[in-house]
Amino acid sequence: MSDIPFHRNQLLVRLQDETTHRLLFFDIDADDAWLILVGDAAEKALPYCLKYSKLPEGFRPFTPNSHGPPRGITRIQLTTAESLHVDSAWKRIGPLVDLVPDIFYPSLRNKLLKTRESELSAEAKLQAAARLELIELANIPDIELPPLVTGSAKTLLRDLRDYWRGGQTQDALRGRYQNCAHRDKTGTALRGRKTANGLRPFQRTLSDDEAMRDVLENVFLKLNATVTLKDAHEQLKQKHYTYVDGNGEVHLKPGVEAPSYNQFYRFLHRNYPLETIIRRRKGDKVFSTQHRATSGSIQLRTHGVGHIYEFDATIADVVLVSLRNRAHIVGKPTLYLIIDRDSRMIVGWYVGFENASYTPAMLAILSIGEDKEKLCRRLGIKYDPLDWPAHGILPESFVADQGELVHKQARRITRSLRAMITNVPGLRPDMKPLVECGFALLHQIIAPVTIAYSPDSANRARRRAKYDKNAALNINEFESIIVKAIITYNRTMQVEYPLNFQQIEDEVPPSPRELFRHGVRKRMGLLDIIDFDKVRAELLPRESTTIHKDGLTFKRMFYQSAEAERRGWLVEGRIERKPFNFSYDYRLVDEIFVDAPDGSGERLPLQLAGDSVKFKGMSYAEVHRSFQAVDKITAPAKDEKSEARHEFAKHVGPINERALKEMREQTQDESYSSRRKDVPGARAEDLREERIQTAGAFHPGRTPGDRAQSQVVEPPQESAPVGAFPISGVRVQPSAEPRGPNASATAPAGSPPAVDTLLSATPPAPAPALNPSPSDTERPAAQASAVANANGDSPQYEDVPDLLDFEVEGAKAAYEHTQPEDDGDGDPPQHPSTPSPAPQRPMTLRERMAAKRRQNS
Repeated sequence: MSDIPFHRNQLLVRLQDETTHRLLFFDIDADDAWLILVGDAAEKALPYCLKYSKLPEGFRPFTPNSHGPPRGITRIQLTTAESLHVDSAWKRIGPLVDLVPDIFYPSLRNKLLKTRESELSAEAKLQAAARLELIELANIPDIELPPLVTGSAKTLLRDLRDYWRGGQTQDALRGRYQNCAHRDKTGTALRGRKTANGLRPFQRTLSDDEAMRDVLENVFLKLNATVTLKDAHEQLKQKHYTYVDGNGEVHLKPGVEAPSYNQFYRFLHRNYPLETIIRRRKGDKVFSTQHRATSGSIQLRTHGVGHIYEFDATIADVVLVSLRNRAHIVGKPTLYLIIDRDSRMIVGWYVGFENASYTPAMLAILSIGEDKEKLCRRLGIKYDPLDWPAHGILPESFVADQGELVHKQARRITRSLRAMITNVPGLRPDMKPLVECGFALLHQIIAPVTIAYSPDSANRARRRAKYDKNAALNINEFESIIVKAIITYNRTMQVEYPLNFQQIEDEVPPSPRELFRHGVRKRMGLLDIIDFDKVRAELLPRESTTIHKDGLTFKRMFYQSAEAERRGWLVEGRIERKPFNFSYDYRLVDEIFVDAPDGSGERLPLQLAGDSVKFKGMSYAEVHRSFQAVDKITAPAKDEKSEARHEFAKHVGPINERALKEMREQTQDESYSSRRKDVPGARAEDLREERIQTAGAFHPGRTPGDRAQSQVVEPPQESAPVGAFPISGVRVQPSAEPRGPNASATAPAGSPPAVDTLLSATPPAPAPALNPSPSDTERPAAQASAVANANGDSPQYEDVPDLLDFEVEGAKAAYEHTQPEDDGDGDPPQHPSTPSPAPQRPMTLRERMAAKRRQNS
């Protein structure tokens, strides 16, 4: 048997043209072999004979890998129609199939078919008579009786051909119902059910197919298209099936002259697979996420616990309030989760107000090695070491999306943690499904018992409830809730978890913490333990800034330390601001870690200093909001400064103009050097005037009203009338009546008036100033008060008379020179009708220099 190269019903491939044939029968003694061509190209094939000994030379065994599946592969389960067809066909050809090899010879086959046709016809007549008798006597419906078996020679040959090509079994006679219906995709060929009004449906042609394909390609099968198939069908009619009437107006053709919606629908699904339609309308990523076929399990892609940690972030659905004031709503926080793929345990997290970025991602990784006992104590949670079997265990790989771990600083993870980073494509949450589902499971735990829980779906609803009006939790309280929810999740059994045989044998409960604890024992020696301080220094966010005399500046705060001062950094920063690299913990502003500038790798902690100490215990986000509040208060500062400067310029401008004008009038004939010759004398004179004014400005015996009534008197330039004396701008009138608190009640005739009487005379009104200021009305009162003080009216200003010695003595001499001599008749002396010229005061240095210049000119 082993010497026979081929066997009955074996498929062979002819070497000449690579066609497939089936070996129906062979006779080794006669060296005959009967074969038949199989395949779709052999619908009329019949058996033919070859020499059996020549088969190895021209044929080889058929291999399914080199060709498609051969015709004749049958289904195990047949439909009712197929079963009836098989039974009928077998009854027709059953007596013929055993007549081999005679049935293969064409001359004998025709006779056998004719003979079998006659037999079937005779049997059919007998069966028909019996059926009629049953119908009449037993009253059995015709449809319940078995069908009559008939067949012509042509039908018998067709059944034999199917039998031979299908492997010479009864299932080969099942028929080709899969080829039923019209398969021509280019038209309808006058087929189709008539419409309700008796009209034939639209007959589709090749041009109609091109029109439908044009609309599908350019309208319906577009990425993110919102056009429905009915809309595309309407556009098909508007674009390709219109006519113009006699008035030139365009109209749509009637429904029977354009493809119907069913024809359009059938054309789409016959020419475009469903996958192609979805991919072209929604994109490859949406198809891969929501519509692709899923196979296998993500559990099979891990080697055990600690192999892969899935990593992602979301916005928690809880509205929080400020730590400082619960009346201020601060919104929803950011939530990071890190989940072990094998045990599905949450091993790390981050809760805070930082947007999804590298900083909170690193803090989430650091939470793996954070002291859990201190954490639970800070959050008010009962500590149980059994809840933290993954404490400090680093994975072999982090799986994250195209977000935080794409940052260039994330390279330090691979260097310091010996962990690989895998970034899955964007919009592919199915490639990290555990962490995506972890967010939903965690929210299911906190939703029923957390106040101000506000999911996004509720926010989009009309007339939604105001969940945030009950917001009362701050970030510390919410972190306590999240950590407790993580503990609850890790303790909960996962009923559908696929336990392996070893876990079943060890009776491991399918809760994340127990699965991780069991898996750690198997993976001992393959997992790394985190060095928290080292990793913290490596993974904390890093920045660069400068240092000066007040310390290192970062985010508008100052940092110093005794060590930095000892090394002279602050002194060097006062001379030259040197750059420093440092790392910081975003959750606390109390200290930063500076890299020594000498490249030794030493890290020195710096603490808050100066005015920044008030921020101790706060996070950088809170400090940022504090500075934002200050900036809001001082926002108008720039405009107010500009307005004040504008008002100042308006005030100074006219003063400068007036001063320049008067200066140019008075210095027309003077040079710059001549103006500076008498600087000490001019300064001494102005100083004396200043002292008189400032001394009288604080006289306790004068009221603001008295000072307002006083006016400045300009001193005479050339000469003064009788009784007027140039005493620092004060006019002195002679009087026989004593004045002042120290004067006697009566005064002898002819005696000069007291000094206080001379100095307290009312001065004439001065010329109005160009731009009077509030101080202009105070100067006369100051001057008069200073003169009164010179006469001893006020003992608090005893040093004033020393300043006015020259003016007082001059006033006495001038008065005595103007009095008439007593003639001894007892009558008071009379003033002469013509007043004598008043004595001139000595010229100042400035006046002498001006007179000399005029004389020289």
